Amino acid sequence: MRELLVKNLTSINKKRKILSLSEAFNKDGVLTRVNRSFVYLVREVNGAGEIAEKPEFFIYKIHDSKLKQEKFLFKIKGNFYVSCNQKIYLVIYCHSLRIALSEEAQEIIT
Repeated sequence: MRELLVKNLTSINKKRKILSLSEAFNKDGVLTRVNRSFVYLVREVNGAGEIAEKPEFFIYKIHDSKLKQEKFLFKIKGNFYVSCNQKIYLVIYCHSLRIALSEEAQEIIT
């Protein structure tokens, strides 16, 4: 059985958008949970004097042989500039992917 949960949150006042996808399924006695999230913040700037920074990558892997679990996290943070209607905006983003594997067959809880 596969469960899928999608969240789409938009705040026009704070100029923020959050998109989150969660998936859980049990296959061959292995419970797999996958969470993806995308966060965007938009700010108006007065000039493009600064150069956008290089994206930062974070990768974590955790293996617990006692609990028979394995977790993986991949995250990227960065920013870029956008021009729209003769205004310049700075878009700050953070994308993350989390995967958790467990050998124990248990109920899927979201």
